[in-house]
Amino acid sequence: MNQLTLKIALLDGFDFDSFYPMQQNRDALALLHSAFWQSFQQVFLYGEVGSGKSHLLQACCYKAQETSNAASYFSLKQLAPYGVRVLEGLDRCTLLAIDDLDHVIGNLEWETAVFHLINRCRQNGQPLLLAAHTNPHQINCLLPDLGSRLIWGPAYRIYNLDEMSALEAFKWRAYKRGLQIPEHIIKYINKNFPKDIQSLMLVLDQLDKASLHKGRKITRNLIQEIFPDNTLSHLIQ
Repeated sequence: MNQLTLKIALLDGFDFDSFYPMQQNRDALALLHSAFWQSFQQVFLYGEVGSGKSHLLQACCYKAQETSNAASYFSLKQLAPYGVRVLEGLDRCTLLAIDDLDHVIGNLEWETAVFHLINRCRQNGQPLLLAAHTNPHQINCLLPDLGSRLIWGPAYRIYNLDEMSALEAFKWRAYKRGLQIPEHIIKYINKNFPKDIQSLMLVLDQLDKASLHKGRKITRNLIQEIFPDNTLSHLIQ
């Protein structure tokens, strides 16, 4: 049987420099920034949607690739339609990051495949990053042996930004990109758009692209051209 090979590209900008350094995430960031595999072969990140787990997994892969180490990021939510064969051979990477583990919990075939993958990584001495919404100690696996594997290493909760922190992160990311957004425009965005970090980053991405493409400063008129009804529905699939 031929191996089915799929590769999920890392998203531009999902590196450590663009991750807002919230105080509650300090310990997790310190570990991931370091060569964590010297202390722990396996690390688990958990937290709510939008907390930044996927960002951090991809940031670790970017960091590994900077030193010519082979690293792969995979979302089980994206891979699930292709079947468990996509997990074959992943234990050959220098660093493997597996996201959206929750998506396959409750499916015995997938749980078994993930169980064997974790075992192969451990046998090969391969660093492994896992991420899910739920604390690994509270994940109800159909396969008890998988549950025991998920807690082999330390688990860190990645905290969501509150509304004030999300706005600060928006301004911080804009500064990192070299964008000059006046304070009255920041207030306009804060008043008229959703205040979660995912929505604010969508707004920032569109403003960045439009400002560059049109050669214009970021003004209320430009925002109203991009978002005529102050909604993001046309950007969210």
